[in-house]
Amino acid sequence: MKDKSLIIDRELSWIKFNERVLEEAEAKDNPIMERMRFISIFQNNYDEFFRVRVGSISDEALVAADNTDEELKKEYKKQLKHIFKATSALMPRLDSAFEGILNDGKKYFTKVTEETATNAEKVVLQRIFEHEVAPYLSPFIIEKKHPFPFFDNGVPVVGVTLQKKNGGFKFGLVPLRKSLPRAVFLPSDNCRFMLMEDLVTMFTDLFFGKNIITEKIIFSVIRNADIDVNEGLYDFDMDFRSTMERLIELRGSLAPVELKYKGNNCERILKHLKHNLCLGKKQLFRQETPIDMGFFSLVEKRLDKHKYPKLYYVPLSPQYPPALRKGKLLDRIRKKDLLLNYPFDDIQVLIDLLDEAAVDKRVNQIKISLYRLASNSKIVQALSNAAKNGKKVTCLVELRARFDEENNIDWSKILEESGCKIIFGMPNYKVHCKLLLIGMNDEKGDIVQVGTGNFNESTARLYTDLALFTSNPDIVADAREVFKCLKEGKFVENSKELLVAPLGLKTKLISLIDEEIEKARQNKPCAIELKLNSLTDKELIRKLIEASTAGVPIKMVIRGICCLVPGIKDQTDNIKVFSIVGRLLEHSRIYIFGAGTDKKYYISSADFMTRNTSQRVEVATPVYDYKAKAKLNRIMKCCLADNTKSREMNSEAEYHHVVPTANAKTHNAQMELFAEAYRETETAEKRQQERKSRSNAANSDVKKKDTSEKR
Repeated sequence: MKDKSLIIDRELSWIKFNERVLEEAEAKDNPIMERMRFISIFQNNYDEFFRVRVGSISDEALVAADNTDEELKKEYKKQLKHIFKATSALMPRLDSAFEGILNDGKKYFTKVTEETATNAEKVVLQRIFEHEVAPYLSPFIIEKKHPFPFFDNGVPVVGVTLQKKNGGFKFGLVPLRKSLPRAVFLPSDNCRFMLMEDLVTMFTDLFFGKNIITEKIIFSVIRNADIDVNEGLYDFDMDFRSTMERLIELRGSLAPVELKYKGNNCERILKHLKHNLCLGKKQLFRQETPIDMGFFSLVEKRLDKHKYPKLYYVPLSPQYPPALRKGKLLDRIRKKDLLLNYPFDDIQVLIDLLDEAAVDKRVNQIKISLYRLASNSKIVQALSNAAKNGKKVTCLVELRARFDEENNIDWSKILEESGCKIIFGMPNYKVHCKLLLIGMNDEKGDIVQVGTGNFNESTARLYTDLALFTSNPDIVADAREVFKCLKEGKFVENSKELLVAPLGLKTKLISLIDEEIEKARQNKPCAIELKLNSLTDKELIRKLIEASTAGVPIKMVIRGICCLVPGIKDQTDNIKVFSIVGRLLEHSRIYIFGAGTDKKYYISSADFMTRNTSQRVEVATPVYDYKAKAKLNRIMKCCLADNTKSREMNSEAEYHHVVPTANAKTHNAQMELFAEAYRETETAEKRQQERKSRSNAANSDVKKKDTSEKR
């Protein structure tokens, strides 16, 4: 079978992933407000997809056209055609899902339109518009003397077609300011609201005097975000941060890649927009769902989780592992490795560790790689405190973390002002590893944390991620080498334990797969289990196909993109691919090679994507501790047994829900792992209470004895 039938297009695979997100918005068993949240995630995903991937492909198509490479140009054109077709096919489902949420939630909230507003409400809405909205808007008419304006990315705009007295037409546009609320609320027992763009559309005629309005439309322009963040960033005579700030400004003015709009019978203005924005017909996407979901947070505030618990998931809290509550974390980790599984385990453990390190006299240095940080980062606060206390703190801040560039620029300044040494990574290669080194000045050794996710308290409550804390001297030595090379602008060429991209990760992964292939050929027990966000690296895909052909059973839990098609006879029929899309975003990466007691375990910041394996600095670490390995086994077992939020990919590259067989128990991996974390805490608290009761009873007996003797 040809390679093409085994490997599918990554963009189309991503669209299938976002379809699985949409399925969660459609799922009636999800609470109403959570379904609304999935609508918002779906739309945000699509906007980012168009800004990044479609923007990048469009740029590449232009380059191919400039180079008169006809074959390449045709390939890009074909790819874009398939993307637009697959994307537009989901729009009716999006509208249906949103309408379903409005219907199911009408007991709690109502989206008011001009048609559904009562006469009394129309009076209130006009007053709100005239006094609280209109003074902050700047409508204008497009004529020959007024060229087509520039619209910021994603900003809703109300447009109208105006009929001239001579029979011609002109166009009026009203951009909505970002400072305006995304919705206005009406007096009611029920949460009744009107979207800001609907309110402006309702009273647009007040802006354009005696002009006859023949068409109305609400739209937003989605712009390319594919800036070349490496261009000029590492020139020695330039300031890194200043260059990055200029590039961020440039992103705001890049070409449109998509027009989202809402409106019927608006062909004339739509044609005008299409022409002036230089968009093809297939880049225009009509939807009834609001083009901006910013109103959702306002509705959420009105429908508080405590007052309306049925509208939301049952609250779940990360658990602080009971064994870590006593004594110093620094000493605990130096004695025994620790593996945390967020958000089931509480990231407060990491914050407490950094707080300890900031004041412990044995700590002389801290080194950390920072990619995305929480908006009110306690981790930054702990690092700043450590620097103020005289510790040597080095922070590698990756300024090119897409859409977090401005935040990281600000954090780098704050850290620098507190006394931390800041470095910015390497030319052309993002530093994506999640690495922490705490240097100690005594003979017991240093501490390293290698993680799968960012040092971010916010996402640690929403994403599943892993963090290994260890004082293993070989891992510590490798981590030191990683930081040394990053400081010197070099790649790690050799390491004993850590697998470090871009030079040492993929070759080791291929070697580990080869070991399983050799076992299969010798009829020895063999297996590969992987948990990833994405699989696109063709070299690794072909190696996995080779392993399957040799008879190695391969099970993969891949949340997002998977370009490998499983289940094809004699080639990938030993491969199973699952995707879990549920309450939490599955983000942890686990690699397990081997079967039975002969298993090798790794966790990593790297997916099996070319950008991770060959174009970034990534780190994977082996896991040796018995309890930590058992924990990884348990996670994989839960994920592979999930028959509630899991989908399996078939040989046609389509995903289908995994459903329980008759009389089988239902499994939800995320909820089961939370339940286990809760049970561990409850068991520890129960034991503590029993010990306390026994101690009180013993003390009571002693007091009785003393009293008796006195008598």
